[in-house]
Amino acid sequence: MMDNYMALIYTIIFNKLSRMYSKEDIEECVSDVFFEVFHYRSRIDLQKGSIKAFLAVVAKRKAIDMYRKNKNHHHVPIDDVSQGLYTAEDHVEHAILLKESNSELIDAINSLGEPDSEIILRRYYLRQSSKDISKNIGLKVNTIDKKVSRCIQKLSKLLGGII
Repeated sequence: MMDNYMALIYTIIFNKLSRMYSKEDIEECVSDVFFEVFHYRSRIDLQKGSIKAFLAVVAKRKAIDMYRKNKNHHHVPIDDVSQGLYTAEDHVEHAILLKESNSELIDAINSLGEPDSEIILRRYYLRQSSKDISKNIGLKVNTIDKKVSRCIQKLSKLLGGII
């Protein structure tokens, strides 16, 4: 399950948390999703939807929970700030690293070419369903799903496995 859906879960959580959290925090949230799914595996009813949809919902909820839980808390311990271990430059460095990683992701998506880049942007940035994408670009729904899966694999290779 992790091999098939890690990129999807990471992307969902990254889109929700990347402006506030480090890569390690995001990866921890991804791990929490798989732990929760494993823990409650006997309660999953696949008659209500696919495992992919279930994982996506759990990922979105975990990201929202993490955001809500920590939105009013600074991610650096107070002791580190008071001891001068954390500076304004650290904020700037973190912002620059996030901007660079977002830029790398956009460049990698654009390198996929059309219609793949459009499909990925519509799916993960515009949050359109395969059915909606299918209507907009004139490909079959199953073709969209296959392209998404293959594109995520390509992106993972291009970005060194971070998605």
